[in-house]
Amino acid sequence: MADFRKWFLAFAVVALLFAIPASAQPALQCTANAGVPPTVRAEGLTELVGDIVLNCTGGTPTPAGVAIAPANVTVFLNVNVTSRLVADPMTEALLLIDEPHSTTNPTVPLIPCAAGTAGTCSVLGTSGGVGNPGPYGTGKGPNVFQGRLTGSNQVTFLGVPIDPPGSQTRVIRITNIRANANQLGVSSTLVPTQITAYISITGSTSVPVNNPQQTVAFVQAGLKTSIQSGTLSTPINFLYCNSANSNIAGNNTSSLQTGGQNGTQFIVRFDEGFASSWKVRNAALTIAGPTAAATGSIGDLNQNVPGAIYNTETGFSSGGSTDAIPTGSGVAQQTPPFPTTSGLSSAGVANAGTRLMIQFNAIPTGAQLFVPVQLNTVNQSTTSTVVGRAVLVAADSTGANIGGISGGSFGPIPATSTSNTLSGVSVISTNTGIAPLTVTAGTATAVYEIVGTDPFQLERLEVPVAVAFTASQSGLTLGVQSTATASFAPISTVGTASSTAPVPRFAPGTPANSFIVNRCNCNILFPWVSNQAGFDTGIAISNTSADPFGTTTQTGTVTLNYYTAGTPVPPQTTNGPVPAGQTLAFTLSSGGNFGIAATPGFQGYIIAQSQFQYCHGIAFFSAVGAPGVGGATYLGIVLDSAGLNRTKSPGEVQAH
Repeated sequence: MADFRKWFLAFAVVALLFAIPASAQPALQCTANAGVPPTVRAEGLTELVGDIVLNCTGGTPTPAGVAIAPANVTVFLNVNVTSRLVADPMTEALLLIDEPHSTTNPTVPLIPCAAGTAGTCSVLGTSGGVGNPGPYGTGKGPNVFQGRLTGSNQVTFLGVPIDPPGSQTRVIRITNIRANANQLGVSSTLVPTQITAYISITGSTSVPVNNPQQTVAFVQAGLKTSIQSGTLSTPINFLYCNSANSNIAGNNTSSLQTGGQNGTQFIVRFDEGFASSWKVRNAALTIAGPTAAATGSIGDLNQNVPGAIYNTETGFSSGGSTDAIPTGSGVAQQTPPFPTTSGLSSAGVANAGTRLMIQFNAIPTGAQLFVPVQLNTVNQSTTSTVVGRAVLVAADSTGANIGGISGGSFGPIPATSTSNTLSGVSVISTNTGIAPLTVTAGTATAVYEIVGTDPFQLERLEVPVAVAFTASQSGLTLGVQSTATASFAPISTVGTASSTAPVPRFAPGTPANSFIVNRCNCNILFPWVSNQAGFDTGIAISNTSADPFGTTTQTGTVTLNYYTAGTPVPPQTTNGPVPAGQTLAFTLSSGGNFGIAATPGFQGYIIAQSQFQYCHGIAFFSAVGAPGVGGATYLGIVLDSAGLNRTKSPGEVQAH
């Protein structure tokens, strides 16, 4: 009996040893990482965040011919998800398995799950394998899955068949997630604002995710703007009695004038906030180069190599027939285009490259604005190094494509005058003419699209502006401050996922004063006048705008303002304009020409307001009825600051 018990224990130990696998396979689990998170624009409402990559290991591969168990993969952001709704609720966000059409698996084509809004596809196991052979690819199951919006800040990929890779590594890449970076803004500390993602995998069996929280982008201001002086000093003040670029008013094709109020009066400057802030729409423009891209007729290329950095507004896209494949990647151009099902063919596609817009408001009635149709961008530091190109494009009032979001090509605006080059900008070497802006109810927009850029340089774009009107133009609005708002474009208030709002889109900018058209005037102080104690005062004010220096002649009324310690005399205004070359003359005791009445007994000072420039005056004391007897003469003091200089001799105004 004792021997039997010994043998029984021995058999039990052997049975236990045979029941334990020689090397137990750990359960399926994934580790998340976000690679190198990009810097995104704080002004942006649809910023592409970095790809999320899951490296999954463990588990037992699904036997051949058996359906792989599905799982739901959800990505949550700390801001709104703004990936385009290409077929609501389906978005442009994509999940790729095993890096198809990449350097890792260059012979595996992209095969999307084109299941419509149901969005789920069954895949059969192959008893193991990653890449080709494997369960995903040609003649097998799909390897591209489309996400749907399941909350304002979340996108979910439903029913994704994730085959446990066993001892190998299965890579799951999530791309084309756009985020509303404007919700966070720019950090006020040394630590940058971050967009974070949280990843969850659930299904028939939950899959643990290591490091489920990932930083997918850093937020930084993408644009700095300012208004610089051109041929005039800032703030830009025009006088309506002097013409400004009258040669091109009315869209005349003559050349710009110089001197006075002519030429480039001010410049709107755009500075890139960080080196990759400005992007072309599609890699085709980068390949063609800015000169060819400026035509607007360059067709899109597919940007469909997983993990490739294209530095474009378009994300991962594969709806066309020709791929943009990075040099040296070893990837073959053999992947079929995405179908139109559920909008897959438009996934990742942007409507425009980065656009820089100037919104002009409160433009005086009758005034015109002209800007160049093409401009170079330059390095901010050297300012002489040409980096890229921007083209004036047709756009609506928000800076978006006219007619909505359909189509990606832009419409360059042709020049009305190719003989003009707006000067005053130190860095313009491509300026193939100018075009007028359409002014509607006092507003106008100039929209430039970036068609050439370098993601490794900080760039600057300076837009010279020419304002045009004729002297004393009838109906010209006076005294209203015009503003210019420089910003990214298109601007929008849609900060959530949308099927109709353009991509990219941005928050509005802040207006700044640009120019104002003031009434022409000239103010003279006569500090002491008297018609008391037997004295009288005579005053002469000349309109000297008729002169040999080429000054535009002006006419205008003169208003006399009387000031005294006692009861002042009400202001008097001439009964008609004083023509150029003529003089208003009067005495306190008797009055004078142009309807100026007598003001007997007045003593104090007078300020004369002339509605023309270049007024000059003289006053003289004398005995009543005896001009020049027992008195004195002095020049009136011109109160205006130095303005347009006719004689080129400084101090004409201050000398009085």
